[in-house]
Amino acid sequence: MSSFFQSEQVQENLKDIFETYQEVAVMSQRLPMMSPERKLEHIEDCKFLIEKQRTFYTRLSLSASTDSEAADMKERVNAMAKAFGYRDLMECLEAMIGVLEQAANGELDNI
Repeated sequence: MSSFFQSEQVQENLKDIFETYQEVAVMSQRLPMMSPERKLEHIEDCKFLIEKQRTFYTRLSLSASTDSEAADMKERVNAMAKAFGYRDLMECLEAMIGVLEQAANGELDNI
C-alpha cells in the first residue's frame, strides 16, 4: 500500500467520509416524510459530505504527483466523473453543490 493510503490521517478521513455518507444515505430514505426545515438540514448535511470529499480529493491530487497509488486512484475517480460528463471529480462535486442549492431554494419557498 502506498504511503498516502497508509497515512493515519488519510485512513481517518476515509472512515469519516464513509460514516458521514452512511448517515446521509439513511436520512435520504426519509426525505419524502421530512418537513421543509428538516429537508434544509439534510441538504446542509449533504453539502458537508461533499466538502469532506472535496478536501480528500484535493489531498489525493496533491499526493498523485509522488505516489503511484494515489495517482491511480485519482485517474479512476476522474474516469468515473468523465463517464457522467464531467471534466473531473471537482467539477462533478461543484455541480452537486449547485443542485443542492437549487433544492434548498425550492424548500425555502415551502416554509
